[in-house]
Amino acid sequence: MLLRRPDMSDAKPVVTKEEDVWVIRLETEGGKVQEYRCASETQARQLALVLSPKGQK
Repeated sequence: MLLRRPDMSDAKPVVTKEEDVWVIRLETEGGKVQEYRCASETQARQLALVLSPKGQK
């Protein structure tokens, strides 16, 4: 069973392309932004799906 991390908010991850890198930004409960960088759009969208709060996929 997967549990939601208590430090993550219910906000949906935002996927953007910056220069030649795909970036996923996710806001934490404390208002900070966590960033993940991916080489491809497919990889970024799959990771964003995994990071999405349950029920928002």
